[in-house]
Amino acid sequence: MGTYVTITLNESGKSQDDLTKAASDAFAQIEKVDELMSTYKPESNLSLINQSAGIAPVQADPEVIDVIEKALYVAKLTDGAFDVTVGPLVQAWKIGSEDARVPSPDEIRKALTLVGWRNIEIDKHAGTIFIRKRGASIDLGGIAKGYASDMAVRVLKKAGIKGGIVACAGDIKVFGVRPDGTLWTVGIQHPRKAHGELMAKLPLTDCAVSTSGDYERYFLKDGVRYHHILDPRTGYPARGLMSVTVLSKESWLSDSMGKLFVLGPKKAYALALKHPEIEVLMISDAGKVLATGRFRGLKVAPVEPDKK
Repeated sequence: MGTYVTITLNESGKSQDDLTKAASDAFAQIEKVDELMSTYKPESNLSLINQSAGIAPVQADPEVIDVIEKALYVAKLTDGAFDVTVGPLVQAWKIGSEDARVPSPDEIRKALTLVGWRNIEIDKHAGTIFIRKRGASIDLGGIAKGYASDMAVRVLKKAGIKGGIVACAGDIKVFGVRPDGTLWTVGIQHPRKAHGELMAKLPLTDCAVSTSGDYERYFLKDGVRYHHILDPRTGYPARGLMSVTVLSKESWLSDSMGKLFVLGPKKAYALALKHPEIEVLMISDAGKVLATGRFRGLKVAPVEPDKK
């Protein structure tokens, strides 16, 4: 998944052996998701699906089908702001790697002809997935980490763990309480300060929090910040926001809905208001705070506007 994963457990009433086994089983579930859905592993189920785009349907693991169904649900919900067929754009920009660059306009146009979530066909009866366009590809980077967090928490609960945190980078799932009975505290990264410097904290239980920001993976060229959250409509990094934090019951939903980032502050905020199953905290590139649900009234550290 290209990131660090941490698991924190409430150890109350459990032996060290029980805790170690529960954590190991949870990590194994996360590794399974990575093995199935990585675009960096040519033998992964997702890579095989991508390699057969425009050629033939591919037998898909039930978890891969489940994730892609969820991704298509969010694509429809956001009118395509979240689109897992951005694979060709991701490959063109290579943001997050040493080869990151600004593609030519022709490269962007060519990649955009391959983007479109409606080109994905799922045949649940046959257990297959087919991408209609040859050269198109699915990238689950915007939902797989959240899905993995959900799966890991499911394993921990089955093992009898009473409370804990699974954090796949910015995708955090919390359940139960701390050993002293208090809620877990989740910190929200300040978008323009060093890693670990927070702009807000929130006590939570039994929910998921995901933050998408233009500071996570990016490079600067001629004074312009090019980040990894690509707009599937334009082919370029989305503009208008610094960060979007989403709170929901399931981590796959908070992870994917973080791509409201693509819509810009006004449209993203309007869409969030229509969907009470999510709560959002957004910081515009002007430093303005937009919040719904439990984020309203939250003490948020000031964020300076970006210099134009």
